[in-house]
Amino acid sequence: MTTATYGHGAPEFGPALTAEEARGVTDELTTLIGDALGRPVRVVGTAVPLAGGPIFRAYDGSGAAVASARWALDPVTARRLLDEAAVLAQVAEAAEQGSPLVAPRLIALTTRHGWPLLVQEAGPPAYPTRPPTPEALRTAERAVARMVTTADLDRSYATQLRTVLEGLERSSLTERLTATFELLAERHDLDALARGAWHGNWSPATTASSAVGGSRVLAWGWERFGVNRPLGFDSLHFRLAQLRRDGRSSGAGAALVREAPRLLADWPIGAEDRDCVARLLLLELAAREIEEVGTRHAPVSWAADWLAPTLSIA
Repeated sequence: MTTATYGHGAPEFGPALTAEEARGVTDELTTLIGDALGRPVRVVGTAVPLAGGPIFRAYDGSGAAVASARWALDPVTARRLLDEAAVLAQVAEAAEQGSPLVAPRLIALTTRHGWPLLVQEAGPPAYPTRPPTPEALRTAERAVARMVTTADLDRSYATQLRTVLEGLERSSLTERLTATFELLAERHDLDALARGAWHGNWSPATTASSAVGGSRVLAWGWERFGVNRPLGFDSLHFRLAQLRRDGRSSGAGAALVREAPRLLADWPIGAEDRDCVARLLLLELAAREIEEVGTRHAPVSWAADWLAPTLSIA
């Protein structure tokens, strides 16, 4: 028989989720995940309120994480979960046809109280344990880039990013972001850049060698997947994550721009456009951060360390 627990005392989930509701979800997930995996599990809910809704994690008898579930409690996160479920299904279908890319199995997509609840198998230990080879990563990045249709690319990338930037809360930082974008748009034909899909959080913490062997890459954290982005965004994001992880946050953005010619050499991007693509990635990441947490709460490192040095273009 499966059992449910909250650990040490009942967690606080914030006003959107009462302790009684949390217990109900935990009990349901314990049964659902245990049945899907064919073994008893212990389900634990998040102990603090999280933006967008609570997260639940399931552990087996040895204490190993085997699954996770997210319950959306607002429209934005609900749409994100539904989109992520669609991406997971797309990756699974492609994997059956021999794709070098795999993702944690989607266990269930259901609703509770009208809000989507997504359950998926847990990813493996992070990058240091089972790192993919550079060749496997490059192959997987190309597989991600191909996850688009013609209709996905049949619109202006420049207009898309300009609209996002113009919709941000006005501040000195967002004004600099917009000014940098307009200068890039003046010097480069942004809509002529080769485009595709991107994972959105491709990094050492979201990729590992697949347990099925061979050169397959297991990737998780697909909630930021997007289309109509310049090719090479995932390669650049992976390197940026390495730079920040290795204690080089200060100036990491400038370092990324300097390394862009090498990092993008295998992508169909002209040498004259490679530093531009790196700057576009940084603009995307900055806009995403500000959209989600606001300029007052964005980490100081964005403006002071690795983003600001890239905003001045000679």
